[in-house]
Amino acid sequence: MKHNVFILLMLSALLTTGCKKDPQPDPEPTDSTPKSAYLLSEGSWGGNDAEISLINLDNGNITLDWFSSNNRRGIGDLAQDLIHYGNKLYATVFTSNTIEVINPVSGKSIKQIDMGNRGPRYIVPHNGKIYVSCYDKTIVCIDTLSLLIEASCPLSGMQPEQLCIIGDNIYVCNCWQYDANGNSVYDSTVSVVNLPSFTETHKINVGHNPGKIKALDSHRFIVSCAGDYDANPAQTLIVNVSDGSHQPLPVAATNFDIHDNNVYLYNTSYDAQYHPSANFYKVDLSTMQAQPILQQYSSDMPYAYSINIDPASGNLYISNSPYNANADLYTFRPDGTLLHKVEGGILSSKVVF
Repeated sequence: MKHNVFILLMLSALLTTGCKKDPQPDPEPTDSTPKSAYLLSEGSWGGNDAEISLINLDNGNITLDWFSSNNRRGIGDLAQDLIHYGNKLYATVFTSNTIEVINPVSGKSIKQIDMGNRGPRYIVPHNGKIYVSCYDKTIVCIDTLSLLIEASCPLSGMQPEQLCIIGDNIYVCNCWQYDANGNSVYDSTVSVVNLPSFTETHKINVGHNPGKIKALDSHRFIVSCAGDYDANPAQTLIVNVSDGSHQPLPVAATNFDIHDNNVYLYNTSYDAQYHPSANFYKVDLSTMQAQPILQQYSSDMPYAYSINIDPASGNLYISNSPYNANADLYTFRPDGTLLHKVEGGILSSKVVF
């Protein structure tokens, strides 16, 4: 089971970095500035080959190994998440137990934050801080000016994965862990952490093995629950944070993104020989109807590993990532037309715009 990019800033932003506190608005690009994004590739377990590459959004070209070529070293072992916040990139590197802080223009490392043995997983930003879920069953608060850990909040659930913020609360998925006999056991809750007090206040019951979560609006989130691979099937829920009530999507999402009141998702299944196949859907949140998409390409992407939408263009970016092999990154227009197919890194897992 798997548990597990260069928006150019104007030079003036760099010259003023030292006197501004995150978050800072990025300057408007000029007509000659290439529109770029960052591609995070997890790398193979123990391979120390995680990477961040650069995507030219205008022509689809990709600059592989952007981070390592600018730093003369790799980013580490198993890069789990990447965000662009204020004037920095932040990457969690799970097995290396670091958070890499990166200049988004030069690609150079600003700092490696030592996370001890916490096992950093996912990041969400808010009011000049980043909040990181960690496999030691905590959320860690890091100040984006000092780049120091300010606080840690213990969680009462199993290993935490993705998290989101709605209002004054963080919502974090409690997914699974091993029991004393080495068997996988599954949680079915989302922890609620109050930001002002930075304490866990309660948990919301959802489906088994929740792992992926996104805020939908001011009072709801969407959470994807993988199930327990037995009696409790996968499901994806829209959850009301005020009372914990929820409504299932008509199709369970292995992974998803949200754009213009639609959920774009893929659902992965396996045959008896554990060969995967992926089906892609768009769910209209107004009608809760699921429409199959990308049907002519689904057989080319059985190892779908990420789905991200450019909020400006609405283009879909999907990586097909066989284990321990370089991914193919597909770009589709909103109407399903294939724009580009390029080679990414090992287990390409996220495009950050």
